[in-house]
Amino acid sequence: GTVNDPIIIKSTDSTGQGLSVINPINESILKHVYSYNLSNFSNNGWTLTGSFNFYESDVNITHCYFNENFSEDALNIIRAKYVIDNSIFENIYSDAFDSDFSNGKVINSSFINCGNDGIDVSGSSITINNIKIDNAGDKGITIGENSTLKGENINIINSEIGIASKDLSYINIENVSIKDSKIGFAAFQKKPEYGPSEIIVNNLT
Repeated sequence: GTVNDPIIIKSTDSTGQGLSVINPINESILKHVYSYNLSNFSNNGWTLTGSFNFYESDVNITHCYFNENFSEDALNIIRAKYVIDNSIFENIYSDAFDSDFSNGKVINSSFINCGNDGIDVSGSSITINNIKIDNAGDKGITIGENSTLKGENINIINSEIGIASKDLSYINIENVSIKDSKIGFAAFQKKPEYGPSEIIVNNLT
């Protein structure tokens, strides 16, 4: 789409099951795509967690808006490479973005009013820059299962836990602001097959 003529995917009654891309040949591109009021895919006992799912599908997401989502994840990327740039996740029922066994970066993006986590990473490597998270019901950013996160210019407001690293995961971030949140940082082991985690922060407010 374009600024003046975006692609709009919406459901009037929250039953719309979004978009799923599974093992395509080429990279997917979402540009100026606005979604509203979507749920997750479910058919004959087969369900996916996201309103948008990319499975073994590299994807480039720019200038997109995910709003009023009613699934476990607004966006779920599994075993893929990705870029998320200049995008907004707002009024999300549970997790906004979930990366599973994937590698990518999230830049210049906002996560506002998330019922659970803003960014949830498992078994992945992620780079983030210029990120705003406001009102995450659980964690602003959480990584686990031997994940790594590097980033800078992170602003988290009014969230239960600002940033969490668990199960042999490693976070290295700088220029971080956490405000009006119950717990700033948490590092721990949750699953017995993994180990402790680490968080390094430079220039923290």
